[in-house]
Amino acid sequence: MTGERRAGALVVLRGNSGSGKSTVARLVQGEFGPGECLVVAQDVVRRQLLDDADSADTANVDLIETIASWGLARGLVVVVEGILNAGRYQRALERLAAAAPGPRFFAWDLPLEETVRRHATRAKAEVFTADEMSGWYHGWQPLDFVTETRLDASVSARAAADLVLDAIRASL
Repeated sequence: MTGERRAGALVVLRGNSGSGKSTVARLVQGEFGPGECLVVAQDVVRRQLLDDADSADTANVDLIETIASWGLARGLVVVVEGILNAGRYQRALERLAAAAPGPRFFAWDLPLEETVRRHATRAKAEVFTADEMSGWYHGWQPLDFVTETRLDASVSARAAADLVLDAIRASL
């Protein structure tokens, strides 16, 4: 999808731990040339850049918004992905949506049992337990300013990535 400079595109992928957001973000990014698609991963910002718990402090929320805004200002496709709890992240996501033409939001709605099952199949299964995941699980939490495309357990990572790519192509 290389070409001339364009307005940035925003895609937000939200859902509970283990739902497939990071996998879909990587699949989407792989469809673009180098430097065309910026993935802003909540876990990377929070755990690696800030070494922070997801607390009431807004440092990670602010940094996610700042990084994504930077990418949008440069005409990149920006994929923000993470649990992105509605209570804590909604206002930052709303500001990002207002700054991007045709923003698209996707959210996984999976039962806890399915997220635990998926978690057991990935490398992070050794990093945190199903009991820890259950403490983070918040069920369906829609944002109040946008209609999100709701994804359930029947949607594969490839199918979700194709939906996201179609949405990006439609907004460019």
